[in-house]
Amino acid sequence: MHRNRLLGRLRHEVVQVLEWTEAGPADVVLGVAGEGRLAGCALWPGDEGAAALVQAGFERLRDRRNMERLHEVGRALASEQDLDRLLELILSQGRDLLQAEAGSIYLVLDGAEGKELLFAHTQNAKVQLPYHRSRVPVSVGSMAGFVALTGATLNLPDVYRLPPSAPYQFNATFDHQANYHSTSMLVVPLADTEGQVLGVLQLINRMEGTAGEVCVPFLAEHERLAQSLAGQAGVALKNARLREAIEQLFESFVNASVTAIEQRDPATQGHSRRVATLTEGLARAVNRTDGGPYGGLFFNERQLKEIRYASLLHDFGKVGVREEVLVKSKKLPDARLELLLQRLRQRREETAMARLLEDWAAGVPFDGAAWAALRREQEAEAERLVAALRRSNEPTVLPQDVADELELLAELSCTGADGGRARLLEPADLTALRIRKGSLSERERLEIENHVTHTYHFLSQIPWTPDLASIPGIAYAHHERLNGQGYPRRLTGPEIPVQSKAMAIADIYDALTAEDRPYKAAVPWVRSLDILGQEASDGHVDPELLRVFIEAGVYKTTLQAP
Repeated sequence: MHRNRLLGRLRHEVVQVLEWTEAGPADVVLGVAGEGRLAGCALWPGDEGAAALVQAGFERLRDRRNMERLHEVGRALASEQDLDRLLELILSQGRDLLQAEAGSIYLVLDGAEGKELLFAHTQNAKVQLPYHRSRVPVSVGSMAGFVALTGATLNLPDVYRLPPSAPYQFNATFDHQANYHSTSMLVVPLADTEGQVLGVLQLINRMEGTAGEVCVPFLAEHERLAQSLAGQAGVALKNARLREAIEQLFESFVNASVTAIEQRDPATQGHSRRVATLTEGLARAVNRTDGGPYGGLFFNERQLKEIRYASLLHDFGKVGVREEVLVKSKKLPDARLELLLQRLRQRREETAMARLLEDWAAGVPFDGAAWAALRREQEAEAERLVAALRRSNEPTVLPQDVADELELLAELSCTGADGGRARLLEPADLTALRIRKGSLSERERLEIENHVTHTYHFLSQIPWTPDLASIPGIAYAHHERLNGQGYPRRLTGPEIPVQSKAMAIADIYDALTAEDRPYKAAVPWVRSLDILGQEASDGHVDPELLRVFIEAGVYKTTLQAP
């Protein structure tokens, strides 16, 4: 009998969690002090007293549970770094905590003409309609705008029955489109620790009943709970925004650095971005690989970003290489080659003049036909020597016939600036022209190779976030080879990060297929893959990564359409 009368005095939410027991421990003992579940005793405190005791016990239980849930929510919010996922988490946790059927989140952003509200995310357990992110000026005319401007909380029992004095109105567009009916609504600001409103959380239709079928108003206790959640969410939101701003700063820095590299060496324009595309594509292909040495390897999105940044910046150290070496496409600088060609022409004229003077001194009459024949002979010799000089200056493998003619050039002389005889080619010219392959001397090649060390030292000075901290090391090892014949540290396979091994394949492939190198023709992609295969056979690049590179079609991602 006591139980029946007591149940009639209790709120529905209290009855739902009520549990009777014959003895303690209990949260509430009717008649004596106690802790634990609800228990009865011989001394009945009266209907009102019993109801008050049960209500007090329920509130203690609810507060304890809410505190535990808020702690769980706080930990979840603090661990989420992606802004979009954070917004979804705030909304879902808020709805779950306050038994809301639906909800939305708005972000306060800077617009061209003032603050704006971004409709960022929405959830509804009853109806599903696609939504589009949209921005509107912040105004007190909307509920979210009012809360964003004032920082106040709105607790509305029925949004269709607003107070006449309310400056805001309810926008019923969604209700009409979705055949939905909004009733109770709780709108709270998401503010940071300094009180700046960063967004607005809107919870709609608090549901109660055994199956959650009864829509009821939000109570004052729900306001306090929502405000506690909003406080945690505001801090998490600010942290996520700060992180996003840092990442945008890094992104801008990386793009500016790539631009700086390409402006110093226009011949390789686009190379860094293509290498980044290929390396990241290979890493994603590894993620899809089952079995083999890399079957258990998986790069998450943060690690993929780290790979992309390292690839974009892998050649940044070239800013520390002398420009005349960095952009050197021939063995001799253009100005030096032109001077040597001019000396050859000068020698031709000097030879003709010497012949005329010799005949004049000997009293030989001028013979126009003989003179014309002599000039043709000298022109042909001069052209042959010019052609030999130009061929020697090319960065291709030096043919033997050209090497022989170069030795003949080494013996030639002309009149120097002081009027005496001087070698046509100086020792430094001969050293450069005798380079067997490429355009760089040994000293210049070492200077170019040192760009990797410059890259590492430069990138090591940047305060990367912890998840990007491996960027310097990844870039540092992209010219290392599995057999220890790479540079600058002569690392072997186990010592080279797998990200660097992937970048090495991408770097070689793009260098071969690039069409913008003035000193060589682009190698067809089929031939380029064959060359990479030989590199793998010789122990230079990772054969398993190359297999994935080819079988996954990663190499196709940078091919230009015919």
